[in-house]
Amino acid sequence: MDVLKNSRQALATMHLTRLSVAIGAIADIWLVLILTKSNTDYVGTSVYLIPWWSALLATAIIAICMCGFAASLNDTLDVRHDAAFHPNRPIPRGLISMSHAAVVMVSCLLLSLLASSFLGTWPVQITLLTAAIVLFYNTVGKFVPAVGIVSIGLLYATHMLIANIELTFALPVWLVMTHVMICGISVYVLEGKRPKLSFRGWMGVVLGWLFWSAIVIGGPYARTGSILPEGMSFFSLIWVVAAIVGFIVTIRWKIRHASSHRNAAEKIRRYGALWECMYAGAWLAALQMTWASIAMFGFAFFAGVTVMLVKETTGGSGKPLAWRI
Repeated sequence: MDVLKNSRQALATMHLTRLSVAIGAIADIWLVLILTKSNTDYVGTSVYLIPWWSALLATAIIAICMCGFAASLNDTLDVRHDAAFHPNRPIPRGLISMSHAAVVMVSCLLLSLLASSFLGTWPVQITLLTAAIVLFYNTVGKFVPAVGIVSIGLLYATHMLIANIELTFALPVWLVMTHVMICGISVYVLEGKRPKLSFRGWMGVVLGWLFWSAIVIGGPYARTGSILPEGMSFFSLIWVVAAIVGFIVTIRWKIRHASSHRNAAEKIRRYGALWECMYAGAWLAALQMTWASIAMFGFAFFAGVTVMLVKETTGGSGKPLAWRI
């Protein structure tokens, strides 16, 4: 009985920490890590000098733990709201106590900071900044739609730069930021959240996106005079365009077969996160980093199967099938 109870609690903890979101976050930060360690222009960074295995492990831990921190903080603060609107989440169902969620939250934050310390001083500072954005979103941003949606996009962009704040090829960061904001808007509208996005709200989102796009792309462009790395042609972006089209086609198909608006929103969350692996593989293919691209696409496949198995296992233990892929 103790083994069964511990297994259920472990599955509930995985649900609490949003496994699918963490997988996308790993792909994001790994992409920046690979771009950094494959370019001698970054030989002066601390990340460049670290062995591959330890850098990959540290960044994966940062991604998983930062997602765990964000998710557990959100669920802890929103326990009353979730009891009414998301009763199948671990805390409202009584699968995880508030004290357990608090322990997960603090542990994840400390572990992410510890892992970032192996990468150098700047990664620790950017990890702290990422945690601060998470805190800002959960205490202020999500109550103002425009601010919250822009904050989520900025959160993902900042998280990616933990691996290298000096990154000059910023288009992958910009794409993830834009992708996350579009998914965030779609989820907000489909779930009918309040307050509704007014004209001012829409303008705030657009202006926020334009401002941070100018920062993310404009800064590196001012230093290098180009938005693409040396030797990369615009024709190579066909890989990235194909990944974007693939997401649009997939998500339209999933939404069309969704049982409700809330179920459709959940699919956008899940596939939006998993598709960040596809974007990472596409960028590597565009840069003609063939083996790294194959490895990333393999990771995407493995991640999708893993999430599906977790959903099926959780569904078999009594949770609704709407939480499956």
